[in-house]
Amino acid sequence: MKRSNEANGSISENLKKGITEMLILSFLDKRDMHIYAITSQLDELSNSVCKISYPYAAIYRLVNSGYIAEAGKKVDDNRLRQFYSITPGGREYLSAMRKEYELFISGVNLIYKNLEGGEFDA
Repeated sequence: MKRSNEANGSISENLKKGITEMLILSFLDKRDMHIYAITSQLDELSNSVCKISYPYAAIYRLVNSGYIAEAGKKVDDNRLRQFYSITPGGREYLSAMRKEYELFISGVNLIYKNLEGGEFDA
């Protein structure tokens, strides 16, 4: 029997793709960062649960959409790194994403609560 997620990758991969942009924007809303710092912070703050295998694709999508901008190159740990910053449009997009995410998660939690409470009629 084929699982529904086999055609498009694992469930965790699809979830990661869905929230990666929101997490990147959330970090950049706090300060300008380079890609390695973003991926390191995701790993550290999530106890290694949230990892981005290839962060460049998400960064380039956000740059091309105008949500983040290259903030210049700086030397960090004796390495020249490209830093990124969030744009005003990126802040608006992030705000909308957070609201949508929170609404969706609250709906999913409500469904589970009702299923566990026996309020579901088959």
